[in-house]
Amino acid sequence: MTRNTSRTSEERELNTREETEYTFEEPSTTDIPKEVEERFANQGMSLRWLRIDSQGQEDYQSIGKSMQRGWEFVSPDEVPEMGATSIVRKEGRYAGVVCRGDVALGKIPTGRLNAKRKHYQNKSSELMDAVNSQLMSKNNSRMPISNNSKSTVIKGRTPSFQE
Repeated sequence: MTRNTSRTSEERELNTREETEYTFEEPSTTDIPKEVEERFANQGMSLRWLRIDSQGQEDYQSIGKSMQRGWEFVSPDEVPEMGATSIVRKEGRYAGVVCRGDVALGKIPTGRLNAKRKHYQNKSSELMDAVNSQLMSKNNSRMPISNNSKSTVIKGRTPSFQE
């Protein structure tokens, strides 16, 4: 006599497959939820954590430089989704700022951030050109110098394994 309520082997395999498809990633304290980043990106703003404390002392220099470059603190009203994972300081210099430990959430117009990146990329290129021109100025026909250096960035290389 068979029971109608017994599971078939196919059902058991299906259930065990579902359980093994879970993945786990270590949570980071500096993760910003994707929906928050996307909402600010649609407004033309970029987000980043700004250091406000260093070794238990307020880091006035870091915050001062960040504010000069155009960074502003994000208020808790702008990111209600982060209320459970962040704290809002109630007193002191950083009252009303969304914080996690020794960092506070800041925002800046994306155009301004891109201009800063472009400035430093140009500065780096100019320095490399100056080094290369100085190297080639020392070139001598008896002992020629050849500069075969190349700078490349490779991301997401697929590892290859022996079979």
